[in-house]
Amino acid sequence: MLVILFPALAITIGCGQNGFLTGALIGLVCLNVERRQVLSGLALGAMVIKPHLAIAAGLYLLATRRWAALATAATAVLASSLFCTLLFGWQIWTAWFGAIRESASYLEQGFYPLFRMISAYAALYKSGVPAALAFWGQVTVAGLALLAVLLGVFPSAARGASSAFALGAAAMVSVMISPYAYDYDLPMLGIGLALMLPELAKLASPRERGVIYGLILLAGAYGLLQSAPLGVQFGQKANPDEHFAPAIAGVAMMALLALLLKILWRRTQSVPAPPQVASVME
Repeated sequence: MLVILFPALAITIGCGQNGFLTGALIGLVCLNVERRQVLSGLALGAMVIKPHLAIAAGLYLLATRRWAALATAATAVLASSLFCTLLFGWQIWTAWFGAIRESASYLEQGFYPLFRMISAYAALYKSGVPAALAFWGQVTVAGLALLAVLLGVFPSAARGASSAFALGAAAMVSVMISPYAYDYDLPMLGIGLALMLPELAKLASPRERGVIYGLILLAGAYGLLQSAPLGVQFGQKANPDEHFAPAIAGVAMMALLALLLKILWRRTQSVPAPPQVASVME
């Protein structure tokens, strides 16, 4: 796992972003959801710092009826929001909504370093797709990512299997839902893959597993490898988005989601059918 995730870890350290924090919080959600729901809920509530990365985990808790964890998470979010409002005033909400509008505008105009993004939106936008169509492409991918969570949950519940695989699927697709996701958010992808690995060896062929590992490596390394030659060619202060730099990491994430859905669907087909009850009339 450390080898596969190394490029993502390196780029997170290099840019000083909070991918380790969000990855650790999602990891705490997964590790404690079975026996310590309150702790799991507190970790999910702390994801209020980046709520768009917690949607899949929230859906997992909802689908598995972890009411204590959900209630704890909601309480943590409300309490922290109330505390910040009392401390800084109501204007923080005006600033928050303004930041959301500004971020949406920057995404639409391509002002962010999209080549560092791992979203379907970035991949489609950088390939020349209009912003509106790229957004709907992201909506489609987000819907498929949430479908992956449900495909992971219900077969496990039906056959009483370990929830690790379903939890891993939820953690992996967490970074595929929002259009605003960067390569430094990938540590939680490693959390998901680590949870899935034992059962993945039974469900996926060696070739499929190799493709999964390669796509994760590509998504983590692309931004770093793309920045270096552009910096040499155009100077250290060059903006890579002024030159054509496709968002390959977003393409890798879409391919990874497609393969994950294939494996999850195959897993649903392996659920044993309920035994036939003999007729009492025989």
